[in-house]
Amino acid sequence: MVQMWRVLALLVAMVAGGTTGCGSDRVTDPERATTCAELVEAGRAVAEAVLERLDGRDAGGSGGVDPYSDVRWLMRTEAFDRRAGELGCGGDDLRRRACVAYRGLTAGVDGEPAREFLAPYFAACD
Repeated sequence: MVQMWRVLALLVAMVAGGTTGCGSDRVTDPERATTCAELVEAGRAVAEAVLERLDGRDAGGSGGVDPYSDVRWLMRTEAFDRRAGELGCGGDDLRRRACVAYRGLTAGVDGEPAREFLAPYFAACD
């Protein structure tokens, strides 16, 4: 479940645009989500923020260094997990929605950590 939310968070951070219906503001905070679709939208916003931080970063570095340590606070996996439970969002439903909502996130992504971070999200779409 944490792996799925890591992916969802990354994808949320990369939202390229779009809003919810009727001109309302885009949901970027999992706590504000009132539906599973809005939770996925918040996930994409988070994913965009994470990818922005990781873009162009080298995979290298001193051995054992976690290339994601400085972005884990952005991901808010606990908040996403909690809200998914409150809304009754199942993992399969969230993955299905994310596969559609996160299209285009890889465009312009540079650097191995960013590609590695995205890989589990898109593997879930196969």
